[in-house]
Amino acid sequence: MTEKIYTCSISGLDCQIIEVEADVSQGLPSFSIVGLGGISVQESKERVRSSIKNSGAKFPQTKKTINLAPAEMRKQGTLFDLPIAMSILAVSGQINTDKIKQSVIVGELSLSGKVKKINGILAITQFAKEKGYKKIFLPRENSAEASYIEGIEIYPLNNLKEFIGYCQNQIIIEPAKTNKIDRIQRGLQRGNHTFGNIIGLSREKRALSIVAAGGHNILLNGPPGTGKTILARAFKNLLPEMSKIEILETTKIFSIAGLLENESPLVIKRPFREIHHTASSIAIIGGGANNPRPGEITLAHNGVLFLDEVTEFPKYILENLRQPLEDKYINITRANFSTKFPSNFILVATMNPCPCGYETDPKIKCICSDREIVNYKKKLSGPILDRMDMFLEVPSISIRNIFDESAVTEEIELMKEINTANQIQKKRFKNVRGVNKNSDMNIDEIRQFSCLSEDARRVLNLAAEEMRLSNRAYFRTIKVARTVADLAQKEGIQKNHILETLQYRNKLTQ
Repeated sequence: MTEKIYTCSISGLDCQIIEVEADVSQGLPSFSIVGLGGISVQESKERVRSSIKNSGAKFPQTKKTINLAPAEMRKQGTLFDLPIAMSILAVSGQINTDKIKQSVIVGELSLSGKVKKINGILAITQFAKEKGYKKIFLPRENSAEASYIEGIEIYPLNNLKEFIGYCQNQIIIEPAKTNKIDRIQRGLQRGNHTFGNIIGLSREKRALSIVAAGGHNILLNGPPGTGKTILARAFKNLLPEMSKIEILETTKIFSIAGLLENESPLVIKRPFREIHHTASSIAIIGGGANNPRPGEITLAHNGVLFLDEVTEFPKYILENLRQPLEDKYINITRANFSTKFPSNFILVATMNPCPCGYETDPKIKCICSDREIVNYKKKLSGPILDRMDMFLEVPSISIRNIFDESAVTEEIELMKEINTANQIQKKRFKNVRGVNKNSDMNIDEIRQFSCLSEDARRVLNLAAEEMRLSNRAYFRTIKVARTVADLAQKEGIQKNHILETLQYRNKLTQ
């Protein structure tokens, strides 16, 4: 006699329904789990044994075999504890399975029988709903996160004893109420760093508002102390609100990575991931030997990846960013698996103009030789620079009045312009799959939505020859100009929009 319970496994960001089959037969007492279960799955035998005994049920003193199907797929994680325990109780006749048929069961068990929180519950609940399951039984700590998925009944569990009583019709467990993302009070994304604390640098703030409105990549170059880092950190306050789909996408990634805050089950602010130059390639790109994990470029999906002092990063790590910057996703391939992680982020990077930092400073003399400066700039390869949409020279300025309040008003006005431009783009791309902002456009969308006037086209083509723009840089210039036009609420791209955009082209190699 065998019993079958359904659960779910996570590999990368993908889910898979797993059948947990239990068999109890005559023979010497033993407990085996087959079906390519990892170390955490094999260790569940001790947790299941103790939790069943401590919940008032009997652990069969016979030969017990658990099969996790499909058997060729490797399983990792502690979420199999609860379905394994229920399959043993079902096959030994201690519970009735009528109330859990066609349900997904997930949860980690403690030795006392408590059902503990797991990672990735949002992705599991959404996948279970898509596969047609009507119910999901999960830890109570995960119920708030899962409740944002509509169309499936969510049953929160405190412990195994409670679940056994529910199956035996001794206890009633009420399904959790569904929450709606639209009811969330999002508010402004203000942190410790704001443009209100930055004096002057109006041109730099304008450039960052273009970046925020269109989702473009930018490199800030300038001497130490000019405000590059604080500009980048204040930039996250300018980002427009995420849509419902973007909130669910981002929360799914953070849930699987185990980075959700207990107080807030949803990620409602766009991620801002600041990376130190000592981070490893796997930490940034993602991956792993058995169970691939999302890296920083995936955690920055729908948000910002900030590389402060980008020239201090190893060159091979920066080169790994080529494909994600172009394709908006990363393929992680190993001998036993291949998975795809989204990585549609805004890259914000800062650098000094030379090793000592003062090549462009009018007050401090640079002590670097010409060869040192050339070698320093070579740390950023041509292909990486070609994927940057905008280049901004941040000058060294004098602070004359720290009590100037105009910066606060300036930030508010910039945010209004950005939100207006964002709404224009949403309306423009509402019927275009995979395109949410101007930086997402491919050649076909550029032709369709970027209407250049004759003067604008002539100036762009002339600049392309004079500045030796590559084909990629040419199209990226049009995307930025499209954003400049949106900020001005103009339907077509005019000459002045192209001229402003050309101010932000690469000057490092000129």
